[in-house]
Amino acid sequence: MKNRPLCSLCLVIAILIGVLTAGAGAKFVPELRPSPVEQYGEKDDWLIVRGQVYKKEEKEKYQILYLKKCSVYFQKDQQSQQNQQSQQSFIKESRMLIYDEKKNKIQIGNEVEAEGKLSFFETARNPGNFDQKAYYQRQNIHGKVWSETLKITDHTVKRIQNVLENIRVHCRNILLSEAGEKNGSILSTILLGEKSQMDPEIKKLYQVNGIGHILAISGLHLSVIGIGIYQLLRKLTGSYTIGGIGGIFFFFLYVLMIGVTVSVIRAGIMYLFRVGAEIAGRHYDSVTALSVAAAVVLIWRPLSIYDGAFWLSFFAVFAVVVIMPAGQMEKAKTRTEIDIQKKRENKAWIIQIKSMIISNIEMQLFLLPIVLYFFYEFPLYATFLNLLVIPLMTILLSLGITGSFICMLCSGMFKIPGKCMLGICGFILTIYERCCEFFLELPGARVVIGRIKIWQILFYYGCVVVICVIYYYEKKRTQKKEYAKGQEHNEAQECEKQRKQRKQRKRGNTLIGMLCALGLFVLLHRFDSLSQMQVTVLDVGQGDGIFLKSPGGMTCMIDGGSSDVKNVGQYRIEPYLLSKGVGTLDYVFISHGDSDHTNGIEEMISRQKIGVKIKTLVFPKESVWDESLKKLAIYAIENGVQVAVMEQGQEIEKQGMKILCLCPGSDYSGGTGNGASMVLSVSYREFDFLFTGDVEGIGEEKLCESIEKYCPEKAFEILKAAHHGSRNSSSETFLQKVRPKYTIISAGIENSYGHPHRETIERLEKTGSRILATANCGGIEITVEFGGKIQYTLKEGSETTAYEESE
Repeated sequence: MKNRPLCSLCLVIAILIGVLTAGAGAKFVPELRPSPVEQYGEKDDWLIVRGQVYKKEEKEKYQILYLKKCSVYFQKDQQSQQNQQSQQSFIKESRMLIYDEKKNKIQIGNEVEAEGKLSFFETARNPGNFDQKAYYQRQNIHGKVWSETLKITDHTVKRIQNVLENIRVHCRNILLSEAGEKNGSILSTILLGEKSQMDPEIKKLYQVNGIGHILAISGLHLSVIGIGIYQLLRKLTGSYTIGGIGGIFFFFLYVLMIGVTVSVIRAGIMYLFRVGAEIAGRHYDSVTALSVAAAVVLIWRPLSIYDGAFWLSFFAVFAVVVIMPAGQMEKAKTRTEIDIQKKRENKAWIIQIKSMIISNIEMQLFLLPIVLYFFYEFPLYATFLNLLVIPLMTILLSLGITGSFICMLCSGMFKIPGKCMLGICGFILTIYERCCEFFLELPGARVVIGRIKIWQILFYYGCVVVICVIYYYEKKRTQKKEYAKGQEHNEAQECEKQRKQRKQRKRGNTLIGMLCALGLFVLLHRFDSLSQMQVTVLDVGQGDGIFLKSPGGMTCMIDGGSSDVKNVGQYRIEPYLLSKGVGTLDYVFISHGDSDHTNGIEEMISRQKIGVKIKTLVFPKESVWDESLKKLAIYAIENGVQVAVMEQGQEIEKQGMKILCLCPGSDYSGGTGNGASMVLSVSYREFDFLFTGDVEGIGEEKLCESIEKYCPEKAFEILKAAHHGSRNSSSETFLQKVRPKYTIISAGIENSYGHPHRETIERLEKTGSRILATANCGGIEITVEFGGKIQYTLKEGSETTAYEESE
């Protein structure tokens, strides 16, 4: 690094910013501090927001306006009028979002005034869920308003940005019309960064196969545009300067059109270094360019250290420019000249394919910790799929850009070449999709590990550093050997020297192999205690979703649905399970047929190839099935899921955890519905849990009899309150019999039913039970230790607190 002072300086800056961001938090990063609107405003306050539009985002039913330089005026309600004093008292907010359902015609640069209710972004409600607050916090956006009225107060526009915005919208519409809605939306994502209209199933299909990187604007995209135009202009003019200036100009316009992201800035800075070096006639140092880009990104957005895109973008390039070349050079220097000549003459294509495979494997191994930390799984066959995808991406990008511009600028018969190009792009995307589906059918296509620990990542990369050091010393030793070739040695000395060198090389390769195996073992192994039972009551909004894991690894769900969270299976349940390393559920118990207990499970059944697999679906006795349960059973069988029935008194016991069905019994005659809910008692050692579905009325009376019959001596430590804390359940008689130490209520925040009802809360408090509610805490994780300790984890805002008690 002594010959790279700029590189050294930028690395120090980047590391210092990263350490201060992670260590000092809000003291160092202003975005982590409460903004003015968070300090002075409350949810549902009526606001007037004035600001300048700097970005627009189109959705199917509304548009999102990004405002900067905002002035925020508070009103008590919609009808109150602002007096002169309130007009003069307002707060300044750096940026806000305005949701406009009327899709008013707004241009970038316009100053607008919007009225509506204030709301804030949600934190992740369960481990592994998307953290909306953190995502917008990185952009220094802390509040949003659903506008009731919107008007333009200043019609000033930013001409260049609006022209580029119009080009982007026009290009998107052309792609959707000429390439079809499905392929057009994928091309819009790849070429324009338009992710809002892309099919989420296709996006997930790409991600689980390890080719999700092609959907992000990256160095490959910018190279095709920036480097392509630069080289074209250089050839046409014969001037490096004119070609460089032209390439930088078009590159800058493209970045303005698609928007600034971490990967765009990284690729842009490296592009400027490369072109600048060629214009100045100097050597292009990719390592220095990468370090400068890292420093610039972290100065711009220090919270990028929590963003997976930052780490993937920079580590991928670091592997290409530093790690892989070093290893390949070393391998090349250990071969004999005769072998090299033979391979070059007779097996050049084999060498090329082998080199591509090795490079892909090295890349996948180097990025593996980052992939596991942010995405919880890795695709086993991604190396081979990328051998097809990456070479075709250059063709896809070139034809997509050229074809869309031809269709944009021409009409009639002159559009035919552009349509043909987009047709070829559609064919390539079809190949991608078919290949993804093929590889998913192969054994072990998805290896779900879950979110790994930071210490595992550090240990793994520690092993990588040691391996690189070994390669470095091997390289130095090889250089000494080459130098010694010119000196005279007798035959005996030469043979002895070669023998020692072979022995040293074998010892080094053995050590490298052991380090690789050790690093992978530590990284891929889940260090979960085998003496723990885990129970998590997920925050699914207004609904139920409970996850169970036995000490030996048996995994179960009890219900999974919501009446107020859309796609609850995809966005709440699946991410949690994957973050815990659960790729397959052994059993899913369905208490009854209400959609707020089943729609997430039905969604998961339809997404098993790209989501979480379900082995067996367990229903209550068939006589209490309603139409929804019958349809769910048929749907499960059609999708390869086994369906079983569990009747009163039957139990499943594995690995120290016992699941006993208490209701409904043979004497239940209350018909289908809440009262017929399947009630489960789950036991581990001396700890007992009671999961009650929505049981109430006659069903709850029968449950009391069943408890007396099957577990008269049990004291249930934890009760999942029936029917989300409704006043019609959890009667005094029932609570006196169960006497739970903790009661967990699963209900949505400010739900329309008013759950949990005050009467239920009072009855629970009277019994001395401690109440935990998902609406307040988010997902509630409970761990029971073999030695008699119970630990539960609560989320309060962005803070997670663990509590521990002894039984």
